[in-house]
Amino acid sequence: MHPHSSRIFCMLRLGLILIAVAGMQLVAPVTASAQYEEEYLSYKDFYETLAPYGQWIEDKEMGYVWMPGEDINFRPYYTNGHWSMTEYGNTWISDYPWGWACFHYGRWTYDDYYGWLWIPDGNWGPAWVSWRYGDGFYGWAPLAPGHDAATSLTRYRCPDDWWVFIPPRYLYTGTYYRFWYGPRDNKHLIENSAIIVNTMEHGGTQYITGPAAAQVKQASGKTVPLFKVRNSRNRNTRIQHDEIRMFRPPHIPQVSAGGGGNPPKNVMAAPQPVRKPQAVVKNSGSVPPFRETVISRNNAGAITPGTDINRTAEPQHNQTKEVNPYEWDVSRSVKQDYTPPPKKPAPPKPAPKPVVRRKPSRPATKPAAVRIDSASRVHKPMKVQTVTATPPAPRH
Repeated sequence: MHPHSSRIFCMLRLGLILIAVAGMQLVAPVTASAQYEEEYLSYKDFYETLAPYGQWIEDKEMGYVWMPGEDINFRPYYTNGHWSMTEYGNTWISDYPWGWACFHYGRWTYDDYYGWLWIPDGNWGPAWVSWRYGDGFYGWAPLAPGHDAATSLTRYRCPDDWWVFIPPRYLYTGTYYRFWYGPRDNKHLIENSAIIVNTMEHGGTQYITGPAAAQVKQASGKTVPLFKVRNSRNRNTRIQHDEIRMFRPPHIPQVSAGGGGNPPKNVMAAPQPVRKPQAVVKNSGSVPPFRETVISRNNAGAITPGTDINRTAEPQHNQTKEVNPYEWDVSRSVKQDYTPPPKKPAPPKPAPKPVVRRKPSRPATKPAAVRIDSASRVHKPMKVQTVTATPPAPRH
């Protein structure tokens, strides 16, 4: 072969190899996080997204914490959302525009001065809660700062009234205010239940999955629908058929690779230090002045079903309500009065049927003749003589 032709042949072969490699890169599978520009993700996404819906506070110990612009009856993993079963286990589906962040990243705590506060963390999870089961109820409570899946499995402790206990058949309804017995029974249910230790590890992060679908089916007698989680660039979580589309980068660093470690806008210094987790029932109903401003600014005075502490929640009219004397509005520390519905008047009893007296039947045998004894006036039976007639003798 001519040297010049051999050189051309080698160049053509090299070109074909490069084209093949480029083609392989074009058809390479897209990873779950490839659609997110991870080099630009940071806590700045939390700061900017949550700022319109609450107030960022700088605490000397915890750093930047976020106070939602909700009223004092708000509860994380209870208000304005519901559970759905996915490939990651029990996943919280929030209707809040900021729910993608505060229910899948970070931790919650309660301070009786600030109310509920959210502390950022960068690892995604279906929900950061601890689960319990016992005495015919499933229960869950948000994880406090410093707790993860490993530490919450056996020794997680939080105030008793952080827990919400629901019968298994209502776990995926979303109308939890209709079926929660309220914090008055939490102590009994905690003592008679055990922590659910189901977990899953994905991407280096260990999730708490809660009860499995088979366990819920066995406890409730109902088949649990399974949804698939799909990544989305939209911050609002949406359900389409059997898919749940949500914004869920697997990890959000504090500072992005390209910088972006700026503090939240309009952040304010904490008027007083955030204290360790406290019981919700200790709240006296008063809130800091700046919290009232945040609530007013965000129009958070609207009542979310089941959170008005001054009235009993009413079920939707298009649903069949089951008799349940334990409907409970959150944040009430005393038992609510329950007035049962008036009973329907009993139908009048039918008039008694007339009693028909039957005539005595005649005796089967003829009674013996009797005679009257004039002396004793006692009826005595008469002797009846039987006379036998003798036939006449025949004539000859």
